Amino acid sequence: MSTSISNIPVFDPSKPPAALSSNGTSAKDLSQNFLRMLTVQLQNQDPLNPMDNAAMTAQLAALNQVDGINKLNTSVTSLVAQMQSANFMNLASSVGKTALSSGTKAYYTGSPISMAAKLDTSVSSLKAVIRDSNGQIVSKFDFGAATAGVTDFIWDGADDAGQQVAQGFYTLELTATDAQGKVSYPDSYVGAMVASIGQEGSDLRVGLSDGRNILSTDILKWLAI
Repeated sequence: MSTSISNIPVFDPSKPPAALSSNGTSAKDLSQNFLRMLTVQLQNQDPLNPMDNAAMTAQLAALNQVDGINKLNTSVTSLVAQMQSANFMNLASSVGKTALSSGTKAYYTGSPISMAAKLDTSVSSLKAVIRDSNGQIVSKFDFGAATAGVTDFIWDGADDAGQQVAQGFYTLELTATDAQGKVSYPDSYVGAMVASIGQEGSDLRVGLSDGRNILSTDILKWLAI
């Protein structure tokens, strides 16, 4: 396939700039069109039945109101974009810190893992069980009675015999029993180090070291460990 060199456009500084196209829907275009129509209407009005001043004033006021709303929308959009950018930069400083977020899977690397149970009401018994990838119980916790709210605890990676488990994924299971003997399953939270921060549209995404990719709003709390 060949292209003639004569078909290649050449910039000529002596030529006037090309006129910008417009679809006539911007506030500026609408304002100019309205003024043109108003001028023509005034020039061709019936002398015996002139245009009502109140109607003309109302039309101008409506046009100014629409123009003001368009400018306000532009300002709000710009403000929201600036706030999102600021939030992104602030959240970027959390890389390397530990975030506690909703989940049941914990990746043990040899360091203690922060965990938590969130209760809607007080219970007479709260228990936690940690299972390995084969479903076998490696560690059990019995917290006794617990009040409504978040109950924090740390798993040091040891089984019930006090031996350190192998690195890998483990599952957290929570069970609560109230004074009437009713069993419930509280929301569980697992801590993991923040590995990355990303942005998808207006959402801020947090990549965790255990492979989870969550929204920043899903983080329950930040931890020092």
